[in-house]
Amino acid sequence: MKPTTSPPKWPLQLLKLVLKEDFLEEIEGDMEEVFYDNCEQYSLAKARKLYIWDTLKLVRPSLAKNFNSSSNYNNYLMLKTNFKVSMRVLKRNKIYTVINVLGMSVGLAIALLIMLYAKFELSYEDYNPLAERMVRITIDYLDGETVVEQDCETYPPLAPRMNTDFSEVADFTRAYHIDDITVRIDKEAYRESRIYAVDGSFFTLFHYPFLFGDQRNVFAKPYEVVLTETLAKKYFNKTDVVGESILISGIETPFQIKGIIEDSPANTHLKFDVLVSFPTMFAAFGDKEDNWNGNNTFAYLLLGDKAEYASFLANLTNFNEQLHKEEKLENEKVIAQPMKDIHLYSDKSFEPEKNGDATSVFFLLGVAILIIVIAIVNYINLSTSRSLDRAKEVGVRKVLGSSLTQLRIQFLTESLLINFFAGFCATILIMLSLNEFTNMAGLPTNLTLFTDPFFWGVLLSIILLSSFLSGVFPAFILSSFRPVAVLKGKFSQSGKGVLLRKSLVVFQFTITVFLLVQTLTADQQLKYMKAKDLGLNIERTIVVRSPKEEILNKNYLTFKKELLNHTQFQSVALSSCVPGLPSHQMSTTTGIQLTEALEEHNYNFYLYWIDEHFLSTMQMELKAGKDFIEGSKNEQQVIVNEEAIRLWGIPSPEAAIGKEIDFWGKQATIIGVLKNFHQASAKSAHIPMIFLYDKGFNELASIRTTPGNVKERLALVESIYKATFPNTPFNYFFLDQEYDKQYRADEQFQQVFSSLTGFAILIACLGLFGLVTFTIAKRKKEIGIRKVLGAKIWQIIVLLSKDFVSLVGISMVIATPLTFFIIRSWLERYAYRIDMSIWLFVIPIITVLLISIFTILLKTLQISNMNPVASLKDE
Repeated sequence: MKPTTSPPKWPLQLLKLVLKEDFLEEIEGDMEEVFYDNCEQYSLAKARKLYIWDTLKLVRPSLAKNFNSSSNYNNYLMLKTNFKVSMRVLKRNKIYTVINVLGMSVGLAIALLIMLYAKFELSYEDYNPLAERMVRITIDYLDGETVVEQDCETYPPLAPRMNTDFSEVADFTRAYHIDDITVRIDKEAYRESRIYAVDGSFFTLFHYPFLFGDQRNVFAKPYEVVLTETLAKKYFNKTDVVGESILISGIETPFQIKGIIEDSPANTHLKFDVLVSFPTMFAAFGDKEDNWNGNNTFAYLLLGDKAEYASFLANLTNFNEQLHKEEKLENEKVIAQPMKDIHLYSDKSFEPEKNGDATSVFFLLGVAILIIVIAIVNYINLSTSRSLDRAKEVGVRKVLGSSLTQLRIQFLTESLLINFFAGFCATILIMLSLNEFTNMAGLPTNLTLFTDPFFWGVLLSIILLSSFLSGVFPAFILSSFRPVAVLKGKFSQSGKGVLLRKSLVVFQFTITVFLLVQTLTADQQLKYMKAKDLGLNIERTIVVRSPKEEILNKNYLTFKKELLNHTQFQSVALSSCVPGLPSHQMSTTTGIQLTEALEEHNYNFYLYWIDEHFLSTMQMELKAGKDFIEGSKNEQQVIVNEEAIRLWGIPSPEAAIGKEIDFWGKQATIIGVLKNFHQASAKSAHIPMIFLYDKGFNELASIRTTPGNVKERLALVESIYKATFPNTPFNYFFLDQEYDKQYRADEQFQQVFSSLTGFAILIACLGLFGLVTFTIAKRKKEIGIRKVLGAKIWQIIVLLSKDFVSLVGISMVIATPLTFFIIRSWLERYAYRIDMSIWLFVIPIITVLLISIFTILLKTLQISNMNPVASLKDE
């Protein structure tokens, strides 16, 4: 009896491809019969092996398709001939070849580099196989139905509660950012800022398997820690340090190292160096498992399946209603966002790091595509300009018997060769510029581009696509003309050919004008933000972080006194935060109301703790009232900014002085109103702020210096710090440099876009130069005759230039309205932005026009100065 299974299918498919059809039916029947006989004698596995072996033995020349035919050989000869002819054509027309290869190689290099950047930005969380099923839980603050703030941190019990209440949730993990601690190993001290308290499930959900240690039951107890591979080497000069212990500032109990994991990848939004067990938050930091008052925890849920996300969101509405009934939430709602959307689509307060921007990524991708299109347009344009010469060639070859297919393959072969040469040159350009580009774009320096199959796949795909698009015109248009017509050169004189060339030139320069206007706008917007009045003075200010050990904080007065004994230092101030630091350095609170308010609102206020010298050190301006007073307790007194009183509806700063607010169950009096200052860059709107008094050296000390040698002043601060706080790491930053970090993304965008624009102009001008070169070559006799008849050089230049200049002018007219709407939409991302001045368009238009005229003059001057006899004698 025949077995229920059948032989493998692929060997028969192979035979169908290789063998002649005459033999297939008989061979197929015999092989199947032999297979079933073998199944009765041997095991199924052996019968299949014998079947495959019999198949391979049948692949032999005598049975193969067309093996003895000469068609394959003829095809080989035809391809070889096409290749030789194409090489001769490209070699004979050196200017044409160089312009096309240079334009295409630059376009390819730019496109590949931008795609490298976009691939990295779009790859966030791809390292994690569970990322598609994970969501982050965040909180929206509401004033009625209006969302007034979005906070990406939540309450500690929220994630465990959702794990219980939602059938779609398979697991959860939390991460609490413990900002800026001192780690001690023996006598050495290290300052760390990327440290999180997490649940044991974190390693599974975020896919961090242990290199050393046992992952089972890890982080079930307090005072356990896991280090990254790099940090273990830094602390112990080795990686297998499981069982060792470290000390964390302010906590007497040693932390036992339970495991070593790989470093956080560059493409994750949650980067860390040290992880401690979440139960440590309750044992050492005073937090509570049922804390519904302090939302300082990142929460992540793992769904059972990606498809369950829709039902999860539907159930989230009922869950919010239940929490409001239980009075766990008030004027808040729980929001979920897919984890893979965080980096490019999330801009909430208290993000772990500055996220990317999807608009910028896709904007640059669009520009890269446009530059490739410009390079392809160059090829097509130059092909049409050479149409008379190539049309005659087509006519001759058709008369001699060439078919349409042969002609088309010939032109496509030329296009393919040019694009492959361009791909080779583009690879060299990328090798030369990769380091500079990664620095400019903020990419990790360890990117392995040339070993990435994606790179070669994209390069080959672009080359093939570009070869087809740029070669399709000469291949399918020129090759289809009637021999008599093309030998007379009718196409080059036709309105169709002229219109196509003009349209392509207009297209190229329309794109070039847009890129130049965008570049100038981005540059002006960046300069505007940097030059804008911040409401404070960030120059010559050194900010020193506190030592964290409580016993050392008592030495602050000694530290301050020693600093002020030197004339290099003007003032010293304490604060919980300084302008320019990320939002997680501040605290926030809701529910603060004016005592006399008739209507309650639920605005989110940012809190600053400062001493009596902070405002003067930062040179901030009080619009009304007074500062905190040295020596006074300053209890139940607050200073607010203008944005806060605007939200409360107070008409003026003077009217706010003396008013009382309900603050955490107590009443506090407003003693001063501070002029709005930019805590973040001018890209963001002002935020409502409340300043409370604290004279403890708990976070930061800001030291304003006199003008002079910065290195000497910094060295003096460090020596005084180490003398006052021995065996404690000195951690500092310059306020202006820290503040300017906020502009890094805008600077990178502006630099990358400027480079793209420069290359786009180069490619467009190469195309224009090539077009002018071939146009003049066709009009050499006309120019010679005009010179013989007495035409001046400037008259010839005007004659040759006016058509091209008019085309550039048309592109300006088309580009201006299109660019206006795109730029206006782009600027709306900024809270404070430049006005769209007419000069944003005039300067780029004049620049492109001058570059175009210079490109045209470069060639027309050369031909205008030629001896007319030489051009008239040329045939």
